[in-house]
Amino acid sequence: MVEALHAALERARQDATVGAVIIAASGDAFSAGADLKEFLAERPSLEQALERRRLGALFLLIDAYPKALIAAVSGDALGAGFGLVAACHLAVAAEEAHFGLPGVRLGIMPMTIMPPVFGSLRRKLGLDLMLTGRLMTAAEAAAAGFVNRVVAGADVESAAAALAAAASNNPLTFAE
Repeated sequence: MVEALHAALERARQDATVGAVIIAASGDAFSAGADLKEFLAERPSLEQALERRRLGALFLLIDAYPKALIAAVSGDALGAGFGLVAACHLAVAAEEAHFGLPGVRLGIMPMTIMPPVFGSLRRKLGLDLMLTGRLMTAAEAAAAGFVNRVVAGADVESAAAALAAAASNNPLTFAE
């Protein structure tokens, strides 16, 4: 999924007709992150490092992205999904969405995800989520400024589209 998202963002970046990009999921969760069983399985160190490197490259691409990126979070955003929402410029979340790093309860330190998370959250809240593995509600995420809008689940896509349209119509752009 990381490689497909990277490729799609590169295509959208080159397309002059695209003013903003909405990142949404087709399932019940925005992203549950990596399969924790696979993550904990014995795999070659190089394979694990390359996987983290691809995710880091995606976050670097997003950080320098010249068009508005909006996360449309219709379900839980956990692990790398939480990092993806943190990396996006704007976010809309369903009332029932949750955000967090449950892998830390299994001893998985989310080092690749932490730069965008700590760029989006106050230090102590970020550490709370990272050290305890607790999940943050959509209401708490909005209060912390992590998401811009919390709406009913059925309204996530339309709210994200409205935010994307407003961002696209603004003459300000992100530096490339």
